[in-house]
Order: sequence, then C-alpha cells, then structure tokens
Amino acid sequence: MSVAGSVFFSKDCHLSPGRFLAAMEQELQNSGVKFIWGAEVTGFEKESDRITAVKTTQGDIASDEFVLASGVWSDEMSRELKLALPMQAGKGYSLTVTQPRQLPELCSICTEARIAVTPMDGTLRFGGTMEIAGINETINSRRVRGIVRAVPDYFPEFKESDFTDIKPWSGLRPCSPDGMPYIGRTKKWKNLTVATGHAMMGLSLGPVTGRLVAELLAGEKPSVALPLLSPDRFA
Repeated sequence: MSVAGSVFFSKDCHLSPGRFLAAMEQELQNSGVKFIWGAEVTGFEKESDRITAVKTTQGDIASDEFVLASGVWSDEMSRELKLALPMQAGKGYSLTVTQPRQLPELCSICTEARIAVTPMDGTLRFGGTMEIAGINETINSRRVRGIVRAVPDYFPEFKESDFTDIKPWSGLRPCSPDGMPYIGRTKKWKNLTVATGHAMMGLSLGPVTGRLVAELLAGEKPSVALPLLSPDRFA
C-alpha cells in the first residue's frame, strides 16, 4: 500500500445511529412524549408575536412553545413565519457491507477519497461525498462508483464486486451558508426556538443541541454562548 502515514485520534468514538435513535425513542416514550408519525406540516396559526398552533395533515397541534428542528426542510417551513434560514441540501451516500471481508475495530477517514469507514454491529459502512443538488434523494450512480472504487486503495482485501448487490443509501445534510447551525430564539416569535443546520455533524452535535434547547425552553441561561448561531443572523 502506498500509505505515507495516518493520524490516530484516541478520543474519537462511534456508534450505531439506528440503535441510538431506537433507545432515545423508547426513553422519550417512557417519559410521556407522544410521537405523531407521518404528519406533514402545512402551516402555522399565529397571534401577534406568538405561534399558537402547527397545522398538519393530522390536525392542528396547539402548544405554548415550539421548536423548529426539521433538517434541510427547515428553510421551506420557516418562510411562512417570515424567517431567513437559508439552507442547502448536501447529499451524502453510504453502502453497508453486512458480511465484510475485513472488520476493523476503529473507524477510518480516508482523506484523499473523502470517505468514512465505520464498523457497526458486525457490519461495515462506507460513506461519503457532498453533492449539492437541492432537496433530491435520488441516487447518483457516479457518486456511488466513486466510493466503491476508492475502497481497495485503503482496504486491499475488498473488491469492487463486494458492493454489487448492496443498495446505496442517501441522506440530505442541512448546510447553512456559513457552516454553522441555527440554534436559539428568534426575535420575530417569542415562543419559537430553532435547532437545525448541523450539516455533517448532526449526530455529534445533537445531544448538546438538545441541552441548549431545553435550557432555552426552561428560561435558563444557555450553557454555551449562542450569538454566532443566531437564527436571525441572515435576516
């Protein structure tokens, strides 16, 4: 292998997003949180400088406080509220090998090829790319081939044929113009908190974002200064 070297980040860690979210969902349900699945937001009911309800395809939902955390779709949803949350969808792809020829214990970021390799519960996930193509979840086969062709350069035991029958997955990362997420209250609506725009760091920054949102909803001083993350910064 023509490898000059690598860097070991001893404090890096990884997890299975599916198991993490399943555990979070169960914990929230045990705490009395109600999930309304498949409900599309169609608008908002407003009164003066407050939102009184969210209109959905499953009826109106009234509340004292609202949180806008809709990923790349936050921009479109916020327009009725006259907010400026410019957002671009950065599409990423991944392929998960269920019976890999080789299963490393550590994650790898293959810098030149811009792919990340992550072991997950006995499987091995190869992901990467940042395709700017709007809100569009179709699979670009050329992007997928780029990932597959790069794998043997870093993991010689793998062959391109190992990926032949694997269905590629794609997801849309919510990217703001300055690369910073939108977290905080808005000046326009007294009972709205925004938490979106985390780009490629959603899982990493999700827990601290949840803590900050909880502090804001409770009327406490945020444990992290939020001016640079203001949802009003492009207004």
